[in-house]
Amino acid sequence: MVRVGLLVGVILLPLLSFACGDGKSSDDGRVQVVTTLPLFADFVREIGRDRVEVFSLVPLGADPHTFEPSPRDVERITEADIAFANGLGLEPALIKVLEANLRDGATLILLAEYAKEAGEVVGLPEVGDDPHLWMHPGYAQQYARLVKDVLSSLSGDEYEGYEANYKNYLDHLSAIDEYDRYQIDAVPAALRKLVTTHDAFGYFGVAYGLEVVAAVARSPGQEPSPQDIADLRAEIQREGVPISLTEPQISAESEILEQAAEDAGVQVCTLYSDSLDDEVSTYIEMMRFNADELARCLGGDDGG
Repeated sequence: MVRVGLLVGVILLPLLSFACGDGKSSDDGRVQVVTTLPLFADFVREIGRDRVEVFSLVPLGADPHTFEPSPRDVERITEADIAFANGLGLEPALIKVLEANLRDGATLILLAEYAKEAGEVVGLPEVGDDPHLWMHPGYAQQYARLVKDVLSSLSGDEYEGYEANYKNYLDHLSAIDEYDRYQIDAVPAALRKLVTTHDAFGYFGVAYGLEVVAAVARSPGQEPSPQDIADLRAEIQREGVPISLTEPQISAESEILEQAAEDAGVQVCTLYSDSLDDEVSTYIEMMRFNADELARCLGGDDGG
């Protein structure tokens, strides 16, 4: 297995043993890609189009923090040419499965580690230890850029479609960023306070002027104590938080947050961060949904 090396935002790709047609790919010549999250599979589909076959280990609607791959999932890993994961502590168990089962010559790419280094070069903000960098539009562009560069490295100079697909996708990312800013700018500044199920919205908050006041758990699966729950309820009341935000894939923390919100007398709404589902199945749809939901719940203009 080969891992991409990174230095000051520039991808230093090693010589790939399967460059353009030499690697293990599908019978129809498509590059076989496995990702940890559906979000990353969406990036790959947008840029790779019909040149790739992509499979997400975590299915739609599942919690990536607790999901365990099946034997069939592991088999798909062994067939992959490239694997994309986030890194920065988001899905360590899944990364171990990838490292143990990727064939010799396959490449594992840690998207967030690249994006963080690239962000330092272009002046993007850092938000503590939050690994959900893609929630900031600038970092999402860096994720897309790395996907494009890695795919392009396989085809060399013979195929320019990845670059064209990437530029087209950047236009869509810029458009949804502009839309989100319009929607959230309509929300009064005093109301832009969020309480969430887990600590996943720091970059989203920085990007769109939202203050994340508290979270039920730093990471899903970390069960809060009764005192933690009491503190959460008190924080909601003390900060005058107008809404609390659950996530569809996180049931236990959502139930706790809903109870705390009910006790504090505030509305419960929904946001997406690291999981997609049948209703919100792409990154663009996720960012649009989040902006519309905040506008609806906080009194902005819902563009629908």
